[in-house]
Amino acid sequence: MAVGMLLAGEGVTRESYRQLTEAMFGNYPMREDQSPDGLLLHTAGETPEGWYVYDIWKSPEHFQRFVDAKLGPALAQIDTSGAQPEPQFFPIETLAKGPAL
Repeated sequence: MAVGMLLAGEGVTRESYRQLTEAMFGNYPMREDQSPDGLLLHTAGETPEGWYVYDIWKSPEHFQRFVDAKLGPALAQIDTSGAQPEPQFFPIETLAKGPAL
């Protein structure tokens, strides 16, 4: 089942997002051809409360494989001395692709 994954909070900033993306993919932003296996949609941006990342994955296991292969090693490369928010997962019952995509 597809899941939404939200990562937001004190430790998530525009700068940390940019640094992590460059550490994982060698460039910013991630190109479509660099998308990890199982990633259906990736979004990131600013809200009044701070920066967020919201993804849709085929399954929590796909996200975990991404963490093990890319995100975890990238986090080890950059300064992450601030707060480390935990990802929140939301089951997706309906997922429809709009005509704009």
